[in-house]
Amino acid sequence: MKTAPIFAWTAARSQGAMVPGSILYHAPSVVFQAPGGGENQLVQTGRHLDDMGLNIRLFSPWLDRLEDARLLHLFGMSREGLELARVARARQVPIALSPICWFEPRAIAALAPDPVRRAWDLAKWGVKRVAPRVPGWRRTLLKLADVVLPNSEAEATQLTRIFSLDASRIRVVPNGVSSTFAYASPDTFREEYGAGDFVLYAGRIEPRKNVLGLVEAIAALGLKLVVIGSVPPGQEGYADACRRAGDGLVRWMGRMDHDDPRLVSAFAAARVFALPSWFETPGLAALEAALAGCAVVVTPYGCTREYFGDRVEYARPDRPTEIARALIRAWEQGADPRLAAHVGSRFLWSEVAQRTAEVYDQIAG
Repeated sequence: MKTAPIFAWTAARSQGAMVPGSILYHAPSVVFQAPGGGENQLVQTGRHLDDMGLNIRLFSPWLDRLEDARLLHLFGMSREGLELARVARARQVPIALSPICWFEPRAIAALAPDPVRRAWDLAKWGVKRVAPRVPGWRRTLLKLADVVLPNSEAEATQLTRIFSLDASRIRVVPNGVSSTFAYASPDTFREEYGAGDFVLYAGRIEPRKNVLGLVEAIAALGLKLVVIGSVPPGQEGYADACRRAGDGLVRWMGRMDHDDPRLVSAFAAARVFALPSWFETPGLAALEAALAGCAVVVTPYGCTREYFGDRVEYARPDRPTEIARALIRAWEQGADPRLAAHVGSRFLWSEVAQRTAEVYDQIAG
């Protein structure tokens, strides 16, 4: 079986002896079992910094010594990352942290598995809002980092409010998109899967992404939906419910690597891209769809408005009729003519990598 490019890159950056002065990347051990936007952010940032001549390596606990690194860059907030940051701090290795997080009380309430957990999680959220200096492992991790790299001003503001994070240690670095999406052709996808207009969803099939809500809206409208994505472990029952709700209207295609020509072509072939999640920061697939020329429907929760402004349709995840209306508007009106140029001029991975390299120079010389 051919190795997918995302795994080929990560394998190449985690094997063999570490070169002294490497920039070490770390994400929680489990995340690449069901890769999503955060993992793509790590890979694409690293790839483009490679192209700039920086020595990027994925941290291996079996092979690497932190004291030999130029700096440690953590992607995502995890207890695993916290323990690594403590060691790095003790050994005077600079730490950059991309939190890739958003705290959304609506999502907390909607996605809790039971009423007790809902009450407990909302209570914790309330404590963070009124007492941001209350100790916690996330606050400890944020304090250990020399610099924190949120994906938006909105995320930066939230971090300062609920963790009392010192704003002087924040550098906003946006999420990015590959320029290949700007030149995508629909031909590859249409030759393999047929012609015809459709709505596209690309991402994990899980409750936070509100795939079931999207499928139900599609069923009510009678439109065709293509779903590209994998089912995270533990979400098999949710995926089964999505399949039942979309019987006859949804083509389920499984996960595709970001470098798969069929994926790029699917974005070019789609009439509308939909991501009515419980929150996004801002949703890498939505950026890719926008650059490929799709009309976009996206959640208003998270930092999506900061990225897309009034160039897309917004739909709240708990409003089925609102999702349906947004889909119809996007279907009938097509892509905003300003959207692709807006994304292409601000959010390419090459620009993200350049801004990231400048931060590295600031904390590690």
